Amino acid sequence: MKIAFCGDSFCADLNIGTWPFLVKKELDATSIWKGVQGANQYAILQDAKKIIALKPDLIIFTHTDPYRLANRHNRPLGARPCDQNKHSDKIWETGHLYYEHLMDYGFHELTHIAIVRECNRICEQNNIDVLHLFSFSTKELEYRDYNWDVDLPRSYNTQSLARISYDYQTPDNDEYDFNEPGWRTLPNHMNYKGNKLVSEIVLDMLK
Repeated sequence: MKIAFCGDSFCADLNIGTWPFLVKKELDATSIWKGVQGANQYAILQDAKKIIALKPDLIIFTHTDPYRLANRHNRPLGARPCDQNKHSDKIWETGHLYYEHLMDYGFHELTHIAIVRECNRICEQNNIDVLHLFSFSTKELEYRDYNWDVDLPRSYNTQSLARISYDYQTPDNDEYDFNEPGWRTLPNHMNYKGNKLVSEIVLDMLK
């Protein structure tokens, strides 16, 4: 069985103890893709199209928020990083100016809805099993013009991954013998107990 984890930083870490690792282990599967730190939703769709060519048995998405800026350089162009890096080069500066002077929130929200649905459509079209997790929701980020929460077949909408992670922010590396002593990390933005919970949610969705 081949699984692709397609999305943002909430599925970028596939190391031992993380939720993608636990899912892969339980299903005796091979992972053929992982998420990208700071990915925008259009980049996630583009990755999904590449993954489909690899003929996976299952794609698990972690869809990001609507407000990251799609760009051909695959930079993580969000409002905050663009502001923080605006003096680094023209790409960051241009992103910063976009957020300051041009951004239309409603356009981003409607585009997000369409792209998430397209991710699902191309999987169904190619007879690929799919699960949808959402890294963020309007419960945390709210919305300006359009409610951008998307309810799809085989989607988990009870809580976003971000909301789950809020309850698992205390590093618990020392409780697991596969970690180097003294390490304090939050893989996929949550501790290992949080990763275990997400793996259980995913495996339950697959039943």
